[in-house]
Order: sequence, then structure tokens, then C-alpha cells
Amino acid sequence: MVIPMTKYKAVLVILLVFICSATCQALDIDKFTYEFSQNLDVEEIWDEWLKPGEYFTMLSPDEEIIMQTARRIYVSDEYLTSDNKLYKVIDVSANTAYTEFVEEVKLSEQIISLSELRQSLGLSAAEAQGDDKSGIIGIYHTHNAESYVPSDGTESINGKGGIHTVGLTFAKTLNKLGVEADYFETLHLPHDRSAYRRSRNTVLELLAHNPDAIFDVHRDAAPKNAYAAEINDTLVTQIQFVVGRQNQNLGINRQYAQSLKAIADQVYPGLIKGIFYARGNYNQDLSPLNLLLEVGAHTNSKEAAARGVSLFAEVVDYYFYGPKEQRIDASNKGSIASLKTVFWVLILITATGTAFFVINSGGWKEALARLRRR
Repeated sequence: MVIPMTKYKAVLVILLVFICSATCQALDIDKFTYEFSQNLDVEEIWDEWLKPGEYFTMLSPDEEIIMQTARRIYVSDEYLTSDNKLYKVIDVSANTAYTEFVEEVKLSEQIISLSELRQSLGLSAAEAQGDDKSGIIGIYHTHNAESYVPSDGTESINGKGGIHTVGLTFAKTLNKLGVEADYFETLHLPHDRSAYRRSRNTVLELLAHNPDAIFDVHRDAAPKNAYAAEINDTLVTQIQFVVGRQNQNLGINRQYAQSLKAIADQVYPGLIKGIFYARGNYNQDLSPLNLLLEVGAHTNSKEAAARGVSLFAEVVDYYFYGPKEQRIDASNKGSIASLKTVFWVLILITATGTAFFVINSGGWKEALARLRRR
């Protein structure tokens, strides 16, 4: 008996659907989109800075200096120090912020992986893709004019300031590590309280590329010794995270920043100066994986800041995509799994073809006879 062509085509369609389904499962194809707040009328206090040379000083209950910055400090702001002591501002008088000790945070007990963060957001987990490519990291500058006095001769350049050199170093280092850096040098001048509103569109453009995370790269304004550090006998600037308290993503922002610091403390102890939980939004309502970085201060050299952000790029690579050896091993396992899938698909196609041939020939004896005649 010969199978009619219409039935033959139907069987082939079913077979193709099966093959496509098996292949998609083998490749773990999963499309996702970012979801973020569309409420552009959210009340927020954008950056407020003191005049050049003036700083806010945050003091511990023992009146030891916790941090200094030209960024305005408010009551209820919090600061997690390099050694993981958490303080909360209870009073601000003139340019001095007084705090109370909250707790010593054990970051090792609070580390949440990127995969867990993304799953909690309803996104697909980021996975390493071999030793030549890992994922996408978005980079931009809300304050393009920020510069480094020892290297640039001024603290502000009307255009691409010294901070762009630091951002480019961050991007290039990630590229060398096999991570795709989606670096936007879009200008949001001038450096005023509306800069974050202008950079909002840049964040949305970056999110459209489905990055694993985004970093808004800045430099602080503070005394030179506030950020100067020596790591592995190399002079660098420390890096401070800034998390905005006025956005619906604060809980995840906080977990993310603390997890990233915990990894940095393991890879390069002392690199992260601390985490400033500041009054403001910083466009972190658009994505909880959008983190503001302060790479040194205007009193530090641009070269030291570039060295510091290069070390941080290694931390980002490690936290997001794991050790290189582990990723290469995972890539090899993935290749083996893919080969197995191809092997079974070929077996299935061969078996299906043989079955069609036998059925159309009228049985095994007839099929063998037809083969002999050929």
C-alpha cells in the first residue's frame, strides 16, 4: 500500500514541528522583555551638590568620618561602609550629617545571584555563552562634564569630560574579558538637576538592547584621600555605589548592590568604598539592575580612576558570568549536549525515512527486494 502524498506531507509537518521543538529546547531559547515603571510623574529629588571645595561630612556616633561628598545628604539616608557597617542619618546640621549605628551586615549571608535576581523580576536567567562572549553590560554617563583635576586640569569640561575616558576603559576591559559592552556616550548637558531627566531616554534605549545590567558612571567630589587606595601594590581609586531610596525597586536594588559588593570584597578587597543609600531616584525605577558608580573624586587622577574601574570590570565579569574555567567547561558541556541532540535528530530522520520506504514498498521483503534491484 502506498501512502497518499497529502498524508505524507502531514507526517512530514509533524516531524518538522517535533524537530524544531527539540532543537529549541536544546538551545534553551527564551525570549523576555524588561518591565519597568511608566510613571514619569514620580516625585523625586535629583542631584543637589555643594559648591566646589565644599563637602558634606557623615559622622559615626563616635564622630569618626564615615564619608565625605559634595552630594547633599538628607535625614534617613544610609551608608554601608567598606567593612560592612551600616549607619543611618538621624540629623543634618550645616554640612555635617550625624548617624546612628544600625548593624554590621554579613554580606556573605545575603548574596543573591544574578540568576535569582532576574528570576524574581520575571526575566530569563543570564547564562555564560562560552569563553568568547558572555552577555551585554550597558554603560552611560548622566554627568558627561565630570573630570579629574590632576589629569584634566579642571573639574568640569563642557562636553565629554574625563569621566568618558573612565567609561571607555570600563567598556574596553569588559570587551577583553569577553563581555559585550553597550557603551553610550550620549550627552545630557548641562550638569544640573535636570540631567537625570535627560538621561532617562538613554536608559530606555539601553534597556531595549536587553542588557544584563546597566551602570551610570560618575566621579564624586571629595577630598583626595576619600577615594585613594592601593590594591595589589597599584594606586587606584575606590568605587562607591549609589542606590536611590525613592523608587519602587529599592528592595532589589539593595540586594543587587550588596551582592555585587560581596563578590568585589572577595575578588579585590577594599575596591568598593561603600554603598550610599541616598535620597533620589537616579532612574533606577526603570530597572533595578541600574547602578550608579562613583569612580574616585575630582581630586584624584583620571589614570587612578581608570585602573580602579578596570578592576571593577573583572568583578562584574566574575559576578555576572562566573570564573572563566567554569564557563569554558559549561560551554564544552553545552557543545556535547548540542551534538547529542543533532545525533538523535539524525537518528529520528533516518528511522522515519526507513519507515516510509518500508511502508511504501509493502513490507520488509518488498523493501529489500527493491534495494537489491537498485
